Amino acid sequence: MGVEAGKKFNPRWITRLVKTLEYGSYKLFLYKEFKTREGILVQGLPGIGLVGKIAVDYLVSTLKLEKVAELIGPGLLLPVGNAGVFVDQTGQMQLPSYKFYLFQGASRDIVFLTSEVQPAVWAQYEVAEVVLEFFRSVGGSSVISLCGTSSETPEIEVVYAVAKSMRLGELESLGLRRSIGGTITGACGLLPTLASLNGLEGIVIMGSTTTPEPNFESSREVIRIVSKLLGIEISLESLDKMIEEERAKRRELERELSGVEEKVREKSEGLPSWYV
Repeated sequence: MGVEAGKKFNPRWITRLVKTLEYGSYKLFLYKEFKTREGILVQGLPGIGLVGKIAVDYLVSTLKLEKVAELIGPGLLLPVGNAGVFVDQTGQMQLPSYKFYLFQGASRDIVFLTSEVQPAVWAQYEVAEVVLEFFRSVGGSSVISLCGTSSETPEIEVVYAVAKSMRLGELESLGLRRSIGGTITGACGLLPTLASLNGLEGIVIMGSTTTPEPNFESSREVIRIVSKLLGIEISLESLDKMIEEERAKRRELERELSGVEEKVREKSEGLPSWYV
């Protein structure tokens, strides 16, 4: 149960603080009092190809959403697994945190959740339970996680898995294919599954990727489908520019590598047959 703890903990990187809620050893800083109408939580955290994180970050940035809450605690560590802080370009220190952004739609409201980190392995359940307790307290009813999924083929495909949903027909009408098996590691699968045990809808939407490197094209497909599912109009122009820039960089790198290989081949052809 979240308990208001006043403002006894107020580091200088926290602004517009309305109140602090405590969930055991976790603290949630509320920047705006709000309630959602049949609220949907859309989560995108670091993972394979950064597919989900890129998607949520792009939606938050493009829609110019307001940050309404932030969660810190012992299970949110640096990406390497150590306790510590991030230091920004101005020398400001910031704790790893979950960040919540609010979109108020025509009939339903959406809370977007993003972070620089995944919870530590041992803290996945407790962090998910804190998120769900807070989300239920503001009227949440659905949880959708966005992430990447490994694929051996370069063609991008968007697939889904459900813990609880009445919208299977709608998902497939948008071009999603149901996942036919495997595992979903980390918060992407855990949060919506735990949500379903608490009576909420739970869905995972995954964009395929062949590489662990950031995959903007897969994120684009996820955004395109999720925006339709949520009824959000979003421009993909900025993301398309980033994708084209990445393609240009890859083409340039391939040309450079091809030139190096050609020089190595020419050099090796000039060596005597007995040279090893």
